[in-house]
Amino acid sequence: MKNRFFSSPPLIAIIIAAAIIAPGLSSQADDKVIFISADGLRPDAVTVLGAKGAPNFDRLRREGAWTGNARTDVIYTITLPNHTCMISGLGVVGPSGHGWISNTDPKLGENLHKNRKAYLPSVFEVAHDHGKSTALYASKSKFSLYDLSYDEKLGAADTSGEDNGKDKIDHYAMNEDTTVLVDELIATFKDKPSDFTMLHLRDCDSAGHKDGWDLSPGSSYLAAAGKVDGLVGKLLEAIEASPAMKGKTWVILTADHGGLTLTKGHGEAKESDNYTIPFFVWGPGVPAASDLYALNSASRKDPGTANPPYGTPGQPIRNGDAGNLILSLLKLPAIPGSTINAAQDLKVSAAP
Repeated sequence: MKNRFFSSPPLIAIIIAAAIIAPGLSSQADDKVIFISADGLRPDAVTVLGAKGAPNFDRLRREGAWTGNARTDVIYTITLPNHTCMISGLGVVGPSGHGWISNTDPKLGENLHKNRKAYLPSVFEVAHDHGKSTALYASKSKFSLYDLSYDEKLGAADTSGEDNGKDKIDHYAMNEDTTVLVDELIATFKDKPSDFTMLHLRDCDSAGHKDGWDLSPGSSYLAAAGKVDGLVGKLLEAIEASPAMKGKTWVILTADHGGLTLTKGHGEAKESDNYTIPFFVWGPGVPAASDLYALNSASRKDPGTANPPYGTPGQPIRNGDAGNLILSLLKLPAIPGSTINAAQDLKVSAAP
């Protein structure tokens, strides 16, 4: 039976950790990955806040691998389409795309598979079918799309060794209050933390839509980015205080989109403010203060200010890399049918 927790008001959130297992990184049976999606976080907000205003993002930079020039999907810079890229390893449109373009709560009977007219494999499925425990903590109600699409009715049969069931997300929690949501997640660290957790934090997106993507001092958007920084810090401290997680946990943080300066939107996919996002990886074996593009010079290319189409030689690092990066860290195979990081060649190790 799935463990579900719904807080009031109902709003879903998750997206936490993704990192790729490369030569030089070792994975054990009790390793964990937390994949965090900071909804609407622009990387230059972190730069503006600096080490004083965002000490925990600064810590991720100093102790891990990162870039402030990762990319969203090519066509869509909105929430659900990009989160579906993250969990499926697919772009949004085209014959090989996942096809989900709605950005609202799923209507009765809607799910990822029905929309695509074919089953859509995900990172949750691969992890769960290989015996890993999975969790989704969300701060927007529309993330129920994923819990519905991979429940005991719609999840695929497990054909990978031992039958772990059709329900691919063991624990699902949603709460629009991200402080409460993170506290609920941290509470599990004392008992039995999930092997793979996805955490979604809505704060920057909520502030951007309300008052604008404003990077001026004292803006509500920068305050929201500072709040997310504090939540990340609480997670890092809790990881290091947990014997079950210290030295065994990778944290990966990215975003689904940015936001256009001094506007309240982010839907214009050709605007660099919208498609430019951060990507951080922190954990055992990740070289300190390293540049993700430098680590991946053989497989990824810094796009400058562009967002090149899929298939163009020298792809940028994308939020869609996350799903297969997570599985690589856990020494699991790639998501079936995925096209982004399908070779699991995004490295977070300095090893050749």
